[in-house]
Amino acid sequence: MTTEKPFTIQDYLDIGLRRRWYIIIPLVICVLGSFGVYKYLPKVYKATTLILVQPQRVPESYVRPTITDSVASRLNTIGQEILSRTRLEKVIQEFDLYSDIRKNVPMEGIVEMMRTVIEVKVQTNPQNERTQNSFSVSFEGKDPKTVMMVTNKLASLFIEENLRVRESQAEGTSEFLIKELQGMDERLKRKEYEIRNFRERSMGQLPQQLDANLRILERLQQQIKTTNESLRAAEDRIIVIQNQMELLKKREPTQIVRVGSQGDVSVDRGEDPLIVQLRNLKSDLAVAQSKYKENHPDVIDLKKKIANIEPKIKELTRKTQEQGVSEQNLTPPSLDPETQRLLTQYTEQYHGAVLETKRLREEEKELKQQIASYQRRIEETPRREQELALLTRDYDLVKTNYQSLLDKKIQAQMAQNLEHKQQGEQFKILDPARVPEKPVKPDRNKILLIGAVIGLALGLGLTWLRETMDQSFHTVSDVESYLELPVLATIPNLKEEERKAA
Repeated sequence: MTTEKPFTIQDYLDIGLRRRWYIIIPLVICVLGSFGVYKYLPKVYKATTLILVQPQRVPESYVRPTITDSVASRLNTIGQEILSRTRLEKVIQEFDLYSDIRKNVPMEGIVEMMRTVIEVKVQTNPQNERTQNSFSVSFEGKDPKTVMMVTNKLASLFIEENLRVRESQAEGTSEFLIKELQGMDERLKRKEYEIRNFRERSMGQLPQQLDANLRILERLQQQIKTTNESLRAAEDRIIVIQNQMELLKKREPTQIVRVGSQGDVSVDRGEDPLIVQLRNLKSDLAVAQSKYKENHPDVIDLKKKIANIEPKIKELTRKTQEQGVSEQNLTPPSLDPETQRLLTQYTEQYHGAVLETKRLREEEKELKQQIASYQRRIEETPRREQELALLTRDYDLVKTNYQSLLDKKIQAQMAQNLEHKQQGEQFKILDPARVPEKPVKPDRNKILLIGAVIGLALGLGLTWLRETMDQSFHTVSDVESYLELPVLATIPNLKEEERKAA
């Protein structure tokens, strides 16, 4: 039984040298074939434009932009607009792209085909993903010059669309804030009107008027105290004056001369009690009328008493006249001049005291009404304070929102003016597209490498197949291994030896 000899590196090298043409010929054929494939495939050229994202010229600390989204997000929006069917159709017609297939392929397919060869790549800052400072726009095509022009056209579209989008967003932001500010202004005016009406309705009961109301109430209470004291003094003075007047009236009356029917004369030093009572009742009535109204019980009682006495006086007068008494008996007794002067003086003082009493009572009544009014104001102040606090809180909230919207509106208008004057963030072409010198597709080196790999694999496969089918012995060790017998001698290959010797 034979045992197979393990292969060494030298064995593989010997096989390779022996079967070298099986390896070289497929390798050369495949490389030449791949080069032919490269020459046959259509050449695709690629042009790239580098666009710089230039920040706004005015520092953001002075004018804050209304567009705060990242460049990548904005490019996504702008890219959707530029890569739309309407925009790409115009570019295709302007540069007469895909003229060889436009008759057979619908426009939607051509537009989709063009989208696949347009590439927008954002260059990001690794330290801050939000600070994108540049991006590139690339386009692929068969004609180098056309590829360059289309790439520059796409770059200009990105720049124009960025300006339009920024102006549109700035205007939209400004218009929105203006409308919101108008609505907030109306709400603020309504709140101001409500507070003003509340203050007008609650005048005198407002919290800031509490101290003044307390001081006025204290002053009124002091005034009413003084008025009460003055009123009591006036009433006491009236009583004193009345007493003085009564004493003067009760002095000894003057003599009354009576003339009889026979011509005799008599002197009466007394006075009829009814007449004295009537005079006293009338004096009391005058005092009561000065102090009370007509419907007061004392005034009514005095009037009834006077009404009851007057008929008796009249009857007495009639009887006296029948007896021939002179009318002088019915007249009040005359007073002496000094008594009359004092009585007149007291009467004036009495009427002055009565008027002062009436004035003080009216003043007292008015002061009581004022005190009651200010007490109600003070009692209502806590409730008014709570209501005012609610109104003020809503007003302050609306005012804060209004001021915030006003600040944002001013900033938005400044940002809008910045965009109109093209002082905001802009896209600037840093490296314009150039005519590509060599195609990017197909990749020659890659195709040749693939052909070489295929040729080498095919050659190795053929070598392995040929070596497997070969049953001949090539070395002494092959014979000894196969026969398991030692080899005593070998016959050299003379042609090989001659070739080596030559």
